[in-house]
Amino acid sequence: MTQYLAHISMDEQQRTQSVETHCQNTAAYAAQALSPVSLAASGYLAGLIHDIGKYTDKFQNYLIRQIGTRGSVNYTFAGVRLLLERYHSKKSTDLSFADIVCEVLAVAVGGHHGLFDCISEQGKNGFEERLTRQGIDYDQAVNEFFRCCVSSEELDQRFYEAEQQLTPVLERISNMTDLNRDQYEEETHFYSGLLCRLILSAVIDGDRQDTAEFMRNQAFPQKRTQDELDQLWSECLARVEQKLCVFPQISEIDKARQTISAQCKAAAKQSGGIFRLNVPTGGGKTLSSLRYALAHAKEYHKQHIIFTAPLLSILDQNAHVIRDFIQDDSIILEHHSNLSETEQIIQEIQNNTSNISNEHLNHHELLLENWDSPIIITTQVQLLHTLFLGKTSAIRRFHALCNSIIVIDEVQTIPAKMLSLFTLAMNFLAKVCGTTIVLCSATQPCVETLEHPLHTPIPDLVPYDPVIWKAFQRTNIIDIGSKSLEQIAAFASECLADRNSLLIVCNKKAQAEMLLHLLENQDTDLF
Repeated sequence: MTQYLAHISMDEQQRTQSVETHCQNTAAYAAQALSPVSLAASGYLAGLIHDIGKYTDKFQNYLIRQIGTRGSVNYTFAGVRLLLERYHSKKSTDLSFADIVCEVLAVAVGGHHGLFDCISEQGKNGFEERLTRQGIDYDQAVNEFFRCCVSSEELDQRFYEAEQQLTPVLERISNMTDLNRDQYEEETHFYSGLLCRLILSAVIDGDRQDTAEFMRNQAFPQKRTQDELDQLWSECLARVEQKLCVFPQISEIDKARQTISAQCKAAAKQSGGIFRLNVPTGGGKTLSSLRYALAHAKEYHKQHIIFTAPLLSILDQNAHVIRDFIQDDSIILEHHSNLSETEQIIQEIQNNTSNISNEHLNHHELLLENWDSPIIITTQVQLLHTLFLGKTSAIRRFHALCNSIIVIDEVQTIPAKMLSLFTLAMNFLAKVCGTTIVLCSATQPCVETLEHPLHTPIPDLVPYDPVIWKAFQRTNIIDIGSKSLEQIAAFASECLADRNSLLIVCNKKAQAEMLLHLLENQDTDLF
């Protein structure tokens, strides 16, 4: 009986892995990744058929005898074609939920090596191109898949189970936008696209993890169980509470910060959704959001807590605070463009100054790729890449956002041209993926008035209280009307007569330079 191989190791042993073993392992990993959102059957089916194009003589000749160049053998179209031919009604309009389920799964199967457009350069529908492509030995691939991997009856049962899971999700998506809104259709299509991305991310993650484990001949550590995560959140919260207890409570600012923090913990009892943490600068947003996130994760059995910030300077500061209070670096993953921990470890190993094994290094590389760490500290850019970038490395992390808590610091810095994409993605994460989102800022953007708004209302974790806010008042704003640059220079001279320092903020460099020249004769240092 012919054995069809998916991989041959690069080591001296030249170990082999069969296609059925790889497909079944990928299916199991993909199912595990989607179990937090009750889509395990969908992930399993997509993972099971993602590589059935390898059940051909052409691919075996390429793999074993190295006939052909990299990418010369098409093995991603067969799984798409099998789904569409077996489960799609072939209607071009009035699609049923079963048809849409079929298409969602087909995108996940066909896109695991790279996304494909709905319309190709030749003007064909992307699915049509995969249905009609010649030279992929489709019949052999399907026949051998049913002979070696699963029966046709089992595949039909698995599609039925996936349909039962995905249909309620599609119904929820269709109800997420008001039917009377002009944007109903485009928003619904956008949410459907994110659903495809979600399942695709699980297939990519499962495929790459199983391939890496085989090539390295080493299994990665198993994911934490929910009971282990719940215990972890409890322990972290207890450590944070213990450190907060010794904070001073003398000044009005001390008391205001304590009140804000206590209100955040109390708000953690509320069920998930999208919330605002809108407190003044200096109100302790980082610690208050950490306390909220840990309490909420414990209460609602969350998978991850993800902190994002727009600038590395803010991120480093927040990371220092979080690490100091969590007191367990092993459960914290930082992912940003500064020198990564992986690069540092590699350098230490090369210099023989590290006691970290290659096994731990491989595991850390995996965490950077799939974000399977309890607490993740990353940049706003990495979050936006995970949501929207077309690269499979970014798509792979998408499922890690499910059933998690995302704390977005300085949310007002989201680029204006991306706000609609951002708000729609947040709606999808909250309503479909069970994700809790906290928008942190002292200057919140008005996302309810966008063409594609966040679903309202958006509750405040800490309701506005003028008594609390007063403690943080640091400025007294006086409007002195419009003045020319020459008048501003004269006004500055008056101010410096009885003050030690003065800051002038200009809109343009040229204005700052002119003021510098106008004030050069002052008996003061100018910068």
